[in-house]
Amino acid sequence: MSMQKWSELYSNLESSTPFLAEQLVQLDNSEVPVPLALIKGYQFIGANTAALEYFESIEQNFVHSTPYDFSPRLQSSGRSSVDYGQQKLREALKGNIVSFNWLHLSQQGTELPTKITLYPFKLNDEDVVLIQFVPMDRRVKRRSQASNGFEMLPKQLMSITLEDSAEAVYITDKDHRILAVNKAMCRICGYSADNILTKTPHELNLDNLNHNSLPRRSLNNNGNWQGEVWKYRSDGSKFPAWQSCRRIYADNQVYFVNLFSDISEKKKLEERLMQQAMFDKLTGLPNRFHLTKILNKAIDEIKHHPSMIGALMFLDLNGFKNINDSFGHSTGDKVLQLVAARLETCCLEDAEIARLGGDEFTLVLPKCVNIQEIEAFSEGVLSLFDVPFEIDGQKFYLGTSIGISMFPHQSHEANQLLSMADTAMYSAKKSPNHIRFYNTAIKEAAEKKLLILNDLRHAQSLGQFRLVYQQIIDLENNKMVAAEALLRWQRSNGTILEANEFIPLLEENGSMVGVGMWALEQACAQMRLWHKQYNEDLKITVNMSTSQLEHPDFLIMLNKVLDKTQFPSDKLVIEMEESALFRKPALMSALLNELKKLNIDIAIDDFGAGVSSLGRLGTLPIDNLKIDSSFVHRLNEPQGEELCRALIQLAHTLNIRFIAEGIETQAQKILLSKMGKGFGQGYYFGWPATADVFAAESLSQLKITQEVAIHDTVCG
Repeated sequence: MSMQKWSELYSNLESSTPFLAEQLVQLDNSEVPVPLALIKGYQFIGANTAALEYFESIEQNFVHSTPYDFSPRLQSSGRSSVDYGQQKLREALKGNIVSFNWLHLSQQGTELPTKITLYPFKLNDEDVVLIQFVPMDRRVKRRSQASNGFEMLPKQLMSITLEDSAEAVYITDKDHRILAVNKAMCRICGYSADNILTKTPHELNLDNLNHNSLPRRSLNNNGNWQGEVWKYRSDGSKFPAWQSCRRIYADNQVYFVNLFSDISEKKKLEERLMQQAMFDKLTGLPNRFHLTKILNKAIDEIKHHPSMIGALMFLDLNGFKNINDSFGHSTGDKVLQLVAARLETCCLEDAEIARLGGDEFTLVLPKCVNIQEIEAFSEGVLSLFDVPFEIDGQKFYLGTSIGISMFPHQSHEANQLLSMADTAMYSAKKSPNHIRFYNTAIKEAAEKKLLILNDLRHAQSLGQFRLVYQQIIDLENNKMVAAEALLRWQRSNGTILEANEFIPLLEENGSMVGVGMWALEQACAQMRLWHKQYNEDLKITVNMSTSQLEHPDFLIMLNKVLDKTQFPSDKLVIEMEESALFRKPALMSALLNELKKLNIDIAIDDFGAGVSSLGRLGTLPIDNLKIDSSFVHRLNEPQGEELCRALIQLAHTLNIRFIAEGIETQAQKILLSKMGKGFGQGYYFGWPATADVFAAESLSQLKITQEVAIHDTVCG
């Protein structure tokens, strides 16, 4: 940060403890610059140049951040950086000097083992903590030097060196009248030496420093000062400069040696770096780091307006992944730019917009009268997506889900508000209007999900997954033709979850492929055993998720399972969701053809429940359509019966077998059997059961039926 601002903060520190007052002087007069920073609450409010260099940061990134923003999540002791850091700061705020070892991280990710000392002070009657950072890594410690050799050189050589220095130099007397200048001083400021000598910088309008300015006071009191100033050329133009001043006593006279350099290019570079650090390169919007600054400012300002509320909206684009997958990232980037432009055009006057990354955007509404105003604004944002985004004649339809957290009553912390809005956004994806305000129910659901996710990571290694089996019956002769393997998870507390309760979470944590192939192997091995014991014509049906089917090594893994279990491929039925066919149509068409080469049957699960493409369906090698149970449950309604009849006729027209799911009564079974030849599955024929129970209740009966049939044939 600018030395001037840090000096103002540092010079205003106060303490009634003599030791602390003396410590301030010692730290300020240290020959080697000591990294120092000030904290109010739990946030940095300032730091000297040494601290910024130590953390490889800049003022804009450092101020308003916290000590644990520059720390790993856990310290080497295993303690949370946030909890441990806040505990130590609270100790210091009680008036104690606190020292401890700490592992920091620079902004570039470099580990910084550090000894921390916290000093309690007052700043404008408010409690603050001065932090001293002492590197513990010997590699970053500087060697002290007894002599730099300059005192051994001839004075004439020193004079020539100063005269030809690229840095501007001018020397003044005790009244600040200029006694000597070098060439760089004349070149940079546009004066000749004659025009400068015997005049004061103030008379020449070289700078805006006067006798009461902080640099002059520091120079008179401490004998030295350095910092950033504005300088003026002879034509009146101004430029930023870095200046250092030092008071020197020689021959019973007082002199002030001033050196400065034009830092215009450096400032331009800093601006470019800040632009890169604070703004998203693709859209030009503020990025995540900048958002934190915006949010902190809004939180501070709303404290002065207690009747107002602020809102943070977290937007996630619905359908964007399909655009990236189908048209490539280049098109996806153009869509994101169009979304950013539309948000800016329609919302800029009322909200601060930022892009966090990917397809995630945020809007900060700093001052709202009530929740109704926030709701109306969010509905307006949703309406922005009613019109498609057009690129090169191609129209792209997107939606968005919006999660909302509010300040200050839900939180005063920017990161916590962002987390709340993010959690609400995921809940909004499942809500009818795609808008959700963060509340206790959402928090509890998120905590429950997190708990399940944590347990799910270890479920396979703990052997908590198992398969249950349900028979599939020929509606014409009531014979079992296949069994479907269904995945279950028995948690440590004994609770048994069905697949639809945890499969999406397996997809989310990336475990679905591994668990899915385990289930396939178990099912094939079990049916291979039943072939030997009961009936070798039975088929096994196994569900495959979209992520499994799209895995580049799916066919390799499938063949390994078939070889390992010695299971005949013509007795395997792979079930897939209807949506899997249309997400990546070319890939899926090629995969289905490869499966048919292996004589594997293909079934489409929950047919009719989603969006169907009948034209596409007729071109794919599909063997079975599983009619969704919702249609079977409506057979007692005239319209429901007609829908089932139409689906069955469609299957027959396409020469595809149908399997009616969810049959629970004899009346449903009889009615479906009259509609055409096909198969049925549901509680009417048997509940899903473990392998032992399924064998005892279903397969043993099948064996008895077969033995009776053989006996009748022989006797006949």
